[in-house]
Amino acid sequence: MTEQKKQKKVFEYMDYRVFLKDYYNQKKEANPAFSLRVFSDKIGFKAKDFISRVMNGEKNLSTQSIPKVASGLRLGKHETEFFISLVEFNQAETSDDRDEAFNKMQAVLKVVRFAEKQHLLGHAQYMVYSHPRHLFIRSLIGMFGFNGDYAALAKRVNPSISVEEAKQSVKLLEECMLIKKNEDGNYILTESAITTGDRTSKMALRGYHQKCLKMGADSIDRDPPSKRHISGLTLGISQEGYDRIVERINAFRKEIALIAEEDEGSDKVFQMEFALFQVGGRNDKDVK
Repeated sequence: MTEQKKQKKVFEYMDYRVFLKDYYNQKKEANPAFSLRVFSDKIGFKAKDFISRVMNGEKNLSTQSIPKVASGLRLGKHETEFFISLVEFNQAETSDDRDEAFNKMQAVLKVVRFAEKQHLLGHAQYMVYSHPRHLFIRSLIGMFGFNGDYAALAKRVNPSISVEEAKQSVKLLEECMLIKKNEDGNYILTESAITTGDRTSKMALRGYHQKCLKMGADSIDRDPPSKRHISGLTLGISQEGYDRIVERINAFRKEIALIAEEDEGSDKVFQMEFALFQVGGRNDKDVK
């Protein structure tokens, strides 16, 4: 007899659609008669394809339907609170709304004292991208090492941060296993480079790039030309031209990363942002 997998708790998820998919697939595996129709009835939807479209990202849950789904899944009090905030987090249209929902999720986790390492790591990874300073500090530690002098570390960041902010960043980076203490008690990087790819990181990166672009705009007044280079182009292009430019940007980005990796005399941390966005022209809906 095949042992049935234990259903993961909603607290372990950063995407409610994945939670719903896992719930449905596990119920289906345990009982082949558990169909989308049964699932829809269970959570109170008349249209059997609606929940499928929600799970596939084609539809969002409304404010009224979120608690109804939680009730249909028989989630407990704290599970329901977390699920509601999780849906708000995934469906947020702005970084501020997303951060507010994320903070609600964290508040629930503190109450239930959920401490599964994998789950906490997933949430910590989102928080790493919640503010650019965390990765700035990671780069500084990789460049100069870190012996616990938070005041000195904070002074190296531009624009300056407080000692408490430096402590928070180091603690977060350590929780994410992006830095570690060596035998001498000094902090070092666990990996020379990090990448993003999962849905959580992509969502976090939206706010991350918004903050970085604002910092870039502020640097025009804050820093001398020797410490910042900002230029731009206004282009008339097609979708095909856009795709070709993006391809070249991605290739150029890798080339820049290689230059930085091979720079043995590195002693400064820079942030480079590429921004290519439409400011006028025909909308997609106008194309027939």
